[in-house]
Amino acid sequence: MWIESLPNGKYKFFERYKDPYTEKWKRVSVTLDSGNARSKKEAQKLLNERIKETVKNIQSTDATYGQILDEWWDFYQKEIKGSSISSLSSSVKDFKNAFDLELKIKNIDAKYIQKFLNEEDVSRSKLERYKMILNLTLDYAVNMEYISDNPARRAKLPKLVKTLEDLEKTEKKFLESDELSRLLDELYRTDKTYRIGLLAEFMAYNGCRIGEAIAIKPENIDFDKKVVHIHGTLDKTVGYAKGLKTTTKTVASYRTVSLSKREIEILKEFIQINDLSKNTRKEFTDLGFIFVTKNGVPIQNNSFNLAIKRANERLDEPIDKHLTSHIFRHTLVSRLAENNVPLKAIMSRVGHSDSRTTNKIYTHMTKKMDDNILDLLDSL
Repeated sequence: MWIESLPNGKYKFFERYKDPYTEKWKRVSVTLDSGNARSKKEAQKLLNERIKETVKNIQSTDATYGQILDEWWDFYQKEIKGSSISSLSSSVKDFKNAFDLELKIKNIDAKYIQKFLNEEDVSRSKLERYKMILNLTLDYAVNMEYISDNPARRAKLPKLVKTLEDLEKTEKKFLESDELSRLLDELYRTDKTYRIGLLAEFMAYNGCRIGEAIAIKPENIDFDKKVVHIHGTLDKTVGYAKGLKTTTKTVASYRTVSLSKREIEILKEFIQINDLSKNTRKEFTDLGFIFVTKNGVPIQNNSFNLAIKRANERLDEPIDKHLTSHIFRHTLVSRLAENNVPLKAIMSRVGHSDSRTTNKIYTHMTKKMDDNILDLLDSL
């Protein structure tokens, strides 16, 4: 330690330390009012503490899990879309409250993570999110050389035992043919929900997500070749009225899909309706999309879900299922599976490289078909 007298009568104390990464000598300092023996002792104590804290912050082996989690989250948000950030933020917040953030990253092992997963009393979906966050944060820690391997990858979630209730849940993820017809008839019954009906029926044939559907523009369609290029989705986080088109959810979602006769009819009819609105409504904003409201703004997911929910409530026999835009996508999966279309072909059409829901519905429908074969054989 050495001392320098300052013009203002105070004393500045210095001490050196070696940076563990660069191995170069650096220094820290502290200023006190006096340069006497007592002050020297106090200064040495403060300098030692400052060096310890400085080295601690840059030593990878001393990093806490909370520090790594924050580092990863700052980095990860630069890699994903605004909609993904919005949906994942609450999970990260919940996870921070559930996991011990003060743990040294070097002390976390597979046993600790497994114990955490086994003891957390939360829903399966939330537990899967927690596991995903652990996997990704510790993968990041490995890449940044904080640790040599990822213990979260060795911890496992317990396998789910299939029950009758699970099968019933799968059946409620898609619409039967008669349910789809009744719901569409009700949507088509009034001008107020006619556009909603067209969009719902299009998704039931095409299998696209609603964000992908409302991002379709005329230039994405080749009516001669009967295909539509699903090359984007609408970014709802900035507001539908801005009409910001962003990339699809995954690489597999970037696809070209063949159009059926009914899909082509729906697209052409919607384009005609929009042309009529442009010529008759003063407030029509032309953003270049097809599936829009009478004012030209892309149909909002929440508005769509509310419309089909209310339409269902108006039916003489309401459908006992949770109706959202996604049920039409799942309905296509069930219809194609029931007609012996291979799973890979279905996943290619709906833009899935891997999906538990698609697999569940496909497995359920093929099992149902097997049961029908047994009924036929028993009747012979």
